[in-house]
Amino acid sequence: MHIDIIKMGDPCLQYIAQKVTDFADETLKQTIDTMIDTMRFCQGVGLAAPQIGLSQQIIVLEVNQNIRYPQAEAIALEILINPNIIHFSTQTEKAWEGCLSLPKLRGNVARSLEITYEAMDANAQVVRKTVSGFHARIIQHEIDHLNGILYPQRLENLLEFGYEDSLPTFASKREL
Repeated sequence: MHIDIIKMGDPCLQYIAQKVTDFADETLKQTIDTMIDTMRFCQGVGLAAPQIGLSQQIIVLEVNQNIRYPQAEAIALEILINPNIIHFSTQTEKAWEGCLSLPKLRGNVARSLEITYEAMDANAQVVRKTVSGFHARIIQHEIDHLNGILYPQRLENLLEFGYEDSLPTFASKREL
């Protein structure tokens, strides 16, 4: 079952989310399932709990033939609870990002090309992984949500922010 995504301006997106402490809580699995359904329904590649109005440090991500990111490499479903980036590469790259909480907008955001993160999975097992490229970008974007940060706050140049159908990069790819 999917639910509505909170949009930019909602106070829930402006605060640091609370850590998950009770992995036996019955609602945790329901929350994760709802997040996955919502992300898939909305054609997202990642979703953070604050985007559905929950102040919890939970993110889900998955890339599988996504119409919003057609060139992206496939990424198997990941559930990350209380994630923390423990290493950022010094090499960064700018790329266009979107967000389900800012529909139809895109911004050109610089992110580290490679990160190492730690988190807990849904079974309270520690996950530690080094990822790069789009995978690293998604995790950085979603962890920003857990810290009350939206990608426009990361923009270096506001001229690289706008509606998909008005930006030259996206306007040429409009669906008819």
